[in-house]
Amino acid sequence: MDIPAAKGFSTLLSDVDAVLESSPAILYATGPGWWRNDVHYVSHNLAALIGVTRVQLQSSPALWLDRVRDVSAVEAHLFAALAAGESRLRLYYCIVGTDEEPVRHVQDDIVVQRDSAGDVVELVGSLADISETQAALTRLEALAEHERRYRAIVENVSDAIVLLDAEGECRFASPSIRDLLGHRPETLYGRGVLALLPPDDAPRVQRLIHDASRHGEPVCMELRVRHRLGHYVWLETCCSPYLNPASECHEWVVAVARDITDRKHREHRLHELSTTDSLTGALNRGTYLSCLRSGLEAADHVVQRVSLVIFDIDHFKTVNDTWGHAAGDLVLACVGEMCRTALRDHDVFGRIGGEEFSLMLAGQSLNDAVLLAERLRKKFESVRVECHGEWLSFTVSFGVAERYAHEGVESLLHRADMGLYVAKRNGRNRVQQAPLSPT
Repeated sequence: MDIPAAKGFSTLLSDVDAVLESSPAILYATGPGWWRNDVHYVSHNLAALIGVTRVQLQSSPALWLDRVRDVSAVEAHLFAALAAGESRLRLYYCIVGTDEEPVRHVQDDIVVQRDSAGDVVELVGSLADISETQAALTRLEALAEHERRYRAIVENVSDAIVLLDAEGECRFASPSIRDLLGHRPETLYGRGVLALLPPDDAPRVQRLIHDASRHGEPVCMELRVRHRLGHYVWLETCCSPYLNPASECHEWVVAVARDITDRKHREHRLHELSTTDSLTGALNRGTYLSCLRSGLEAADHVVQRVSLVIFDIDHFKTVNDTWGHAAGDLVLACVGEMCRTALRDHDVFGRIGGEEFSLMLAGQSLNDAVLLAERLRKKFESVRVECHGEWLSFTVSFGVAERYAHEGVESLLHRADMGLYVAKRNGRNRVQQAPLSPT
């Protein structure tokens, strides 16, 4: 080669080197042993990855291998590909930085140069720093793992989890809603859940949910929700504000609900036991008098008539003495059952003594109360109670009073009791009106 041609080739190499150095590409070229062989070329930015100069790295290639995490596994993959005759391959590995530098994730694309015999003569590598991409993938994998974990919890927890939007429409329901209310989750999407509540309770629940979303504070409540089959289920529900991803406001609510129907039934039964006479089904004395006071106060506000009936079983002591207390209990139970079936839903029936009972009849006049008492008297007179193979009969005496305007409980009870006293004195088994004026 003549001198001018040599100078031209040298200038060309210089120009190529300048282009490579100004390129953001991270390049290298080594012999067939990769970084355990001769290093033909190293770009300055590759050397900078491990904090050394090009000269240092070219003279000591092992500096690079010292920074490759799990280098044995990386080299095993590389040399297996070379042995298989691959002309291009891609490696992924980590470069361990200095104390100040973080670990870098790199993608190494290698072009294999071979001679005519197929032997490797050079490896030309192009590195890409994929640390940010790897970090994003790691975050996505973590999010996916969190999502799998939360989904497993939501899908297997016995409590129902429901997401409601600002309009009270269902946006999500966990599978357990089917066990709770009989609905498949997808059939509730887009439906207003307030429609599943009793009409008289929907405004209260709507207000509480609205307050929870508006103030960003959780609220707990007990409510009844209609099952798909039509009956109501008692639920204990905790509603927590949920950030609407569209508006970034606490407009939505996450509701977690559990079935407390059995507990409510037990509470109701305990309430009945504490307020009701178990033998007759009538209210006990304390509860009845409390209801009577409340009823009279309510009647004052709406100017409503109230009549009172007091009655007891004639010669009840004789029944006990002759037939035994078991027979007396049968008679009391019979009186209770017959009264409860004959009365209206809002009539109040109480046992105020051993064999003495009382009725509060709201909205009923004296004549109405007398007619009801007479019907009951005839029923009691005609009924027979079986005890130990024998049939026994009994009669009942009644005293009836209509309340005067703003008359108190004690006065009204006393007047009705005076009517009962007169009925007893006049031969029993009769209905007697109370005196016309307070005694």
